[in-house]
Amino acid sequence: DTIEDLGVSDARSREVADGATTGVVYATVSNPNAEAIQIESASASIDARVELHDVEMTDEGTMSMFEVEEGFSVPAGGEFVFEPGGPHIMLLDVDSATFPDDEFEVTLTLSEGDPITFTAPVEAIGDDAMGDMDMDEMDHSGDEMDDDMEMEMDDDS
Repeated sequence: DTIEDLGVSDARSREVADGATTGVVYATVSNPNAEAIQIESASASIDARVELHDVEMTDEGTMSMFEVEEGFSVPAGGEFVFEPGGPHIMLLDVDSATFPDDEFEVTLTLSEGDPITFTAPVEAIGDDAMGDMDMDEMDHSGDEMDDDMEMEMDDDS
């Protein structure tokens, strides 16, 4: 049986703050095959140690992050989502000074078929730092700001 390539959508990473040594990658991985496929490991085109992580709620009510050495299963005909507050691709030992400000490549090693490589665009801290929080809640200036205005903030006018 031929293994069809898994698809990757909504890939993104967050800018690494100055002095920080960790980063993260999120993406949705879709599996068109009739059998589940395991994501066994990940690597990146940047200088970082890459691990597959998940989070769980502890008995104390705090979030605890841990490495998932066996990886994650992408269900047959379904998808697996790396997302904030859930499973994610963790970048460790990152040098914030050399972290790219535009994009980098991430490769997932699979239980079957060829590894898949995708581009993770880097989002500036603040673009999505609050997850799904409404942008209006973050605008403390009191001004109504429409989406077009955000693109013009780099103007020197």
